[in-house]
Amino acid sequence: MNGTIPEAALALWAKSGTPYHPLLAHMLDTAAVAWAILRREPSRTLYLYAQDWSLSEEEALSWASFLVGLHDLGKASPIFQLAWEEGARRVRGAGLEWDEDLKAHWVAHGVFTDLFLRRLLGERGLSKVVAGDLATALGAHHGFPATAEEKKQGRLHLRLEAGPWWEVRAWLLDVLARTLGVVYPKMENARPEAILRVMALASFADWVASDPALFPYGRDPLTPTYWPEALELAQKGLDRLGWRPYRPPEAKGFQELFPYIPRPNPLQEAVPALLQGVEEPVLLLVEAPMGMGKTEAALYAHHLLQRALDHRGLYVALPTQATGNGLFPRVRAFLERASAGAVELQLQHGSALLNPEYGALLEKIHPERVGEGEEEGVVASAWFSARKRAMLSPHGVGTLDQALLGVLRVKHHFIRLWGLMNRVVVLDEVHAYDVYTSGLLEALLRWLRALGSSAIVMTATLPPSRRKVLLSAWGAKEVAALGSYPRVALLGSGGLRVEALPPARRVEVALERVPVEEEALAARLLASLPGALGAVVNTVDRAQRLYQALGQGRPLTLEGLVERLGSGGQGPWQEVLEAKAEKAHWVVGKELQDGTLVLLLHARFPAEERALRESVALALFGKGGPRPERAILVATQVAEQSLDLDFDLLYTDLAPVDLVFQRAGRLHRHERGRPEAHAHPRLLLGVPEGLSFGEPLYWSRVYEDFILLATGKALEGRATLRIPEDLEALLEAVYEAGPEGFPEPLRKRAEEGFRRLEERRKKEEETARNLSLSQLEKLLALGDSAGMAAELGLEDDEEKPETQRLLTRLGDPSVAVVPLFRVGEGLFLDREGRHPVRLRGEIGREEAEALFRRAVRLSRFPIPRDLSQKEPPSAWKKVGLLRGLRPLEVGRTFGKGKGIFRVELDPELGVVYLRG
Repeated sequence: MNGTIPEAALALWAKSGTPYHPLLAHMLDTAAVAWAILRREPSRTLYLYAQDWSLSEEEALSWASFLVGLHDLGKASPIFQLAWEEGARRVRGAGLEWDEDLKAHWVAHGVFTDLFLRRLLGERGLSKVVAGDLATALGAHHGFPATAEEKKQGRLHLRLEAGPWWEVRAWLLDVLARTLGVVYPKMENARPEAILRVMALASFADWVASDPALFPYGRDPLTPTYWPEALELAQKGLDRLGWRPYRPPEAKGFQELFPYIPRPNPLQEAVPALLQGVEEPVLLLVEAPMGMGKTEAALYAHHLLQRALDHRGLYVALPTQATGNGLFPRVRAFLERASAGAVELQLQHGSALLNPEYGALLEKIHPERVGEGEEEGVVASAWFSARKRAMLSPHGVGTLDQALLGVLRVKHHFIRLWGLMNRVVVLDEVHAYDVYTSGLLEALLRWLRALGSSAIVMTATLPPSRRKVLLSAWGAKEVAALGSYPRVALLGSGGLRVEALPPARRVEVALERVPVEEEALAARLLASLPGALGAVVNTVDRAQRLYQALGQGRPLTLEGLVERLGSGGQGPWQEVLEAKAEKAHWVVGKELQDGTLVLLLHARFPAEERALRESVALALFGKGGPRPERAILVATQVAEQSLDLDFDLLYTDLAPVDLVFQRAGRLHRHERGRPEAHAHPRLLLGVPEGLSFGEPLYWSRVYEDFILLATGKALEGRATLRIPEDLEALLEAVYEAGPEGFPEPLRKRAEEGFRRLEERRKKEEETARNLSLSQLEKLLALGDSAGMAAELGLEDDEEKPETQRLLTRLGDPSVAVVPLFRVGEGLFLDREGRHPVRLRGEIGREEAEALFRRAVRLSRFPIPRDLSQKEPPSAWKKVGLLRGLRPLEVGRTFGKGKGIFRVELDPELGVVYLRG
């Protein structure tokens, strides 16, 4: 060959352009970013890397950074180098040749990284197993490990190259190793969490090092100053992106962090007592009803654990976007009191950009000024707001789904797990999940424990069998009865310690059965006025019918509501007042002739309308707002969790017993004066004749028929519910019992329902086990179900109905749509035709956000099937916010024959399905 091995190696390019960026330069840049990231982490993160490889912390820093720098070694391949004509000529001129036949079969460079490192790392003394695992992990830096077929094609390519390619690759690896002072570890096997820590860091560092604004091209990687300069660029780059050095919080007492609480209650006192002297990550299980200050207890536990264990941050996982939105301001306020200087906090769910408080944080931070000491308090850096990167932020509030994607083989799932590593993860309201999602939750707990995180699991209602499974996932060998409810339990290396608690609030709720027919129910609610009343029903269609049955009234606009109730009040009402300037004429409910306000809240409103109605409901039926004398909120399950609603009287459809208790927790929630007729809490329970849950109610499509039957049986004859005393016994009666004991008319139905329930449970458990990384050893597996799911190449926001079911929740497919109105020849966001919608061409940021704010998710068959068959409009596909959305012209019909229906958007009712 002409020239030397170093000359040939330096001819290889990683980034094309004039000047180009040599492959060695990018390898060093990426290693420098990894080095800088780990230096900014808490010391315990680097300790974990050292433990992984049985190295000192300094040796582990060099080793991990070296491995990360190898991620793109696959670019030292003919098929990559010939992708840029000018670069290919230079490489050939340096003596590296290939057969032109390989152009016919493209292979990704990550596949070659896998193939090259298996051999090269093995030649440097690593065991075959360790070299293979690291090769697979680093080859996956673009999202997925290489498949067997891809590696087969890659090996065919290697036969068609000529010249000293292997010598060049070895030289690149050895230069990188010498520059970083690498000590090769001696071990036969590496734990899955060790592999994952390298795997994820490679992708993270590559994203940063690939930005030419941070790492300019054209720098000579063989100059003696290249490595220190790369480290300096890495530090400056992380500053610009908002990745700040870790600063341990100062020790603060409970009342410093929560000044609005006069003194901690028994739960809030029990948590620090249990955590005293903790020396390793733990699982904290809090089982307590609503109103016991679980959130503050969890946040204080995070503070104590971070102080004791050097955890890098906090993620609070909630069941829904609405509950995440509700908790976001509270976590922000806590972090501002707990920390000095700027603290990164991300809101993590699909509609986060619609949250005004989060949007304000994004606007507050200026990435180019980060690190200059100008920012104080909580901020949200734009770099972290991207979907895949949000979990890297040290602090976050979001949905459980965002965390569960870490244990599903979707693209870059390992980035999410790395983000949760060495962190306190709060899993709130775990009672709200189905069997499949609960199976994924078990897998997540196993990974959190392995990755050195602590977990805080909070629940109001948990059947004993579910409790046992969750504790077992954290390593508990035997789980006996835990004593009386409410309680808090700590699980660590010292075993399980439990402390029973006195309830913060004992309530005896009168239980009264009422008819379920909408007209009769509406009459009963109207007759129960005055008061602030609630009705929680099981389906959106039923909520819409009940709202209509409550009578004709004039549409209530936001402006009319404010005029009616005035500008006093605090909390959510202030948000409502601030929204008036922009949304004065938006409809939020109706006003009956006698002045009664009737509001409707469900998930089939466009996102911005739902958010406004949620704020109105919190203001009128919550704490601190102008409580109306005569008002009724009709809602679906969106009102049963986390929203701080307080009703004088509540109606609920029969639902699973734990959800009945959840809903009952919205009765007399706060101390306040109430109408005489509602001096004592009463729960009106809708129980259909013969416990028939099919058409026209369709409750058995929402909940398991057997669970509804068992709840009806357990509550039969009860005149009261004692909260919390009756909770555990009723949970066991419903969830731990079989079909025995049902009266003759229901016996066969109960037996059949129980059989279907058991079959579904087993199927969902198996699905969760197969598709998730339920066993840590499955991380790199290709031949199992999780590996086959990975071969589908799913993004974590996949919208196709046939693949949705592989994500975090089983259920009917759904599709996110933007309802559009046809006015003349055009499509518009509004009925009046003032806001046109572009389907082709270029869409600006404001226009994209306006479309995104109108999105609503629909699951009525065949809407998801029909709309998902077509690609999004070309203009929408270019914008990340809009890629998963489909346009839906209001008035369009779906189905056929007797099942045909029309989709309308009603300003009071939301999306409505009309027959014919």
